[in-house]
Amino acid sequence: MPESGSLSAERLGRIVEDAASEVFVFTADDFRFLLVNRGARENLGLSAEELAKLHPWDLKPDYNETQFRQFVQPLIDNELDKLQFETVHERKDGSVYNVDVSLQLITSGDKPMFYASIRDVTEQRKVLRDLEAATAQLDAILNNTTMAVFMMDEHQHCSFMNRAAEEMTGFTFEETRGRPLHDVIHHHHPDGTPFPIEDCPIDRAFPEDYQSQGEEVFIHKDGHFYNVGFTASPMKDALGKTIGTVIEARNIDDELEARKALNAFNEELRHRVDKAMAEREALEMQLVQAQKMEAIGQLTGGIAHDFNNLLQVIGGNLQLLHADPAIAGKNAERVGHAISGVERGAKLATQLLAFGRQQPLSPEPVNAGRIIRGMDDMFRRTLGELVEIETVVAAGLWNCLVDPRHLENVLLNLVINARDAMGGEGTLTVEAGNASLDDEYIQSNPDAQAGQYVVIAVTDDGCGIPESDLAKVFEPFFTTKETGKGTGLGLSMVFGFVKQSGGHIAIYSEVGEGTTVRIYLPRTRAEEPVGRRESETFVTKGNNEVVLVVEDDKEVRATVLEMLSTLGYQAVEAENADAALAIVNCGIAIDLLFTDVVMPGELKSTELARMAQKRLPNLAVLFTSGYTQNAIVHAGRLDDGVELISKPYTAERLSQKIRSVLAKAGASPAGEPAPEKSADERQEEAGTQRAKRILVVEDEVFIRMSLTELLEGFGHEIVEAGSLKGARQHFAESEFDMVITDLSLPDGNAGEFIRELTGASGDLAIVIATGGVLPDDIAAHGLPVLRKPFSDDEVREIVGRVA
Repeated sequence: MPESGSLSAERLGRIVEDAASEVFVFTADDFRFLLVNRGARENLGLSAEELAKLHPWDLKPDYNETQFRQFVQPLIDNELDKLQFETVHERKDGSVYNVDVSLQLITSGDKPMFYASIRDVTEQRKVLRDLEAATAQLDAILNNTTMAVFMMDEHQHCSFMNRAAEEMTGFTFEETRGRPLHDVIHHHHPDGTPFPIEDCPIDRAFPEDYQSQGEEVFIHKDGHFYNVGFTASPMKDALGKTIGTVIEARNIDDELEARKALNAFNEELRHRVDKAMAEREALEMQLVQAQKMEAIGQLTGGIAHDFNNLLQVIGGNLQLLHADPAIAGKNAERVGHAISGVERGAKLATQLLAFGRQQPLSPEPVNAGRIIRGMDDMFRRTLGELVEIETVVAAGLWNCLVDPRHLENVLLNLVINARDAMGGEGTLTVEAGNASLDDEYIQSNPDAQAGQYVVIAVTDDGCGIPESDLAKVFEPFFTTKETGKGTGLGLSMVFGFVKQSGGHIAIYSEVGEGTTVRIYLPRTRAEEPVGRRESETFVTKGNNEVVLVVEDDKEVRATVLEMLSTLGYQAVEAENADAALAIVNCGIAIDLLFTDVVMPGELKSTELARMAQKRLPNLAVLFTSGYTQNAIVHAGRLDDGVELISKPYTAERLSQKIRSVLAKAGASPAGEPAPEKSADERQEEAGTQRAKRILVVEDEVFIRMSLTELLEGFGHEIVEAGSLKGARQHFAESEFDMVITDLSLPDGNAGEFIRELTGASGDLAIVIATGGVLPDDIAAHGLPVLRKPFSDDEVREIVGRVA
């Protein structure tokens, strides 16, 4: 038997030694290797002698002896003819490789043996793993992209759809596999007409072998249509042969909506740009018009200045002639006509100054409704019986800050214009109400300022004004009336007055429908003062008071001197401020300083007045000017405490003004001794007139300036502060006898500052200047209050009393 077994092994060895597969033969009883061919030995790195000592499980790390015996038992029991399995073999150097095993139980003689045919599949498994990894990566890319991907074979049948394609179409890949994709999702147009496949740019990519891209409409599984953007590209094999089509698509419904919205936005933007450009052109035209009006205003102001000086010379001499008893008969009549001409010239100059915003205004809180109602009879007399007039005043009408006399002139001008536009017959409406101009209005009317206003509207149903003329109606000497029926200065004067008052004016008109002029006057929260208007002018003779006349124009000066002489005054002349100051310093008793505002030389008229009043405390001062853009008028308003008579003036007006100024100053005639004062009065006056160092705390520049100028005129030394910070700094750096302070300041409320002052020094006098209600904690200190708006006399009285 052994010899027979040896012969069997020898035969097997010759057969399998050179086999391509690895061949293992081992016994079925002790599982010893009888034969391992050369290919297996070389792969394992083991010799035949080494293998003869090993068992199959010694080469297989995945099996131990028990596991292997159990694994092959079905062959031993004849339950299976063959076992096909994959496992791992371990080489001598410890490395492993994958093997595909085919194991059989064969019998050679009476001794069963296992025959194992083994293929090394390491490289095959590596290639398979690489392929699986690449496939998994491709699947991950295709199934995680939001782009729908389709593939069609050479028959235009669907061979692939990714997850995004399934979600987009509503079809699964199984529902489209092997079907023409066009027949599933692209067979009809949205209008219901068939869509032939030969017309489809997607399906032409394969037969025509070119890439196609564009936008199309697909049909969802539920039947609704949706827009897609696509790219269809031919697929080629390794030899460059076209074997199908790959299609990339995405739903572009939202994109088309966005595109539509963008187009609409661009169209709207284009429209807005065109509109903005038109508005800009209109604003530029308004700016040019405003600049032109400003330039014309400056020109007319200069003309009016010289014109008023000429009228003063002519008018003054005419009035002197008119008073001369030697002038009688026809000559007196002619002088009267000449005086009337001077008055008309003065009115013209006043209108020019009004347009140029250079007329002296005395604004005060005014209820426009009261003004309108008070002019009702005048309106009716002016308009005549054929014009129906209606006045409408809103309830709760605010007060406005305006010069009431000039407002009356403005309203009268507007009413006369309306009457002429209606041809003396129609309906006129005068309305007054409250209004607020917001930023939107300001954008289209850049000459206006946002804020609260009292608006007065004058509306007629007359002929109207052509649109081409609306922009020019406020220009001086422009008129739509017939030649000889208007100067063209009425609306110009209205325009200048409104602008000088810090307001706004607008005009609306349609030809054949009528015109509305709206004037917006700034609101004030101050109460309207109660008082009587000045009576009509009449000649009031002087009482031999001495008047120092300061006028650089020789002819004007001569006229004024003679006029004063006829009015009962002693006149002393000076051609400039320096000469006038020399006269004052000579010790001549002077009751009134009557000076032109614009003077040659370095010494200004205001400085002359201040220095003269310091020398003569009871000296009255009256300014005169034909051009008021100067030292005593700021922002179109007379400084507080300043008395002015505008050129040209009549003897009556001059006599009234002089008496008024002398009465306010309380001066005694220079030709008469002043009444003897008692010792107590002299002591009180000395205390009152003692110069004090006063800190004025006020953020409103014009109030601070006028108060400072007034106090300096009383002989006090003034330090100004426009904020709490500035006030504290001045107070820390210097000593003061008195502090006059507002309550509301830009950097806070002055309450804490006032409390600091009350504890600073027992000798410090504190005055609160306010137009509001005192807080309880401030009122508790019992400090004196200077109520805004205050007069010169009130300031004089409270400063003297507190000191």
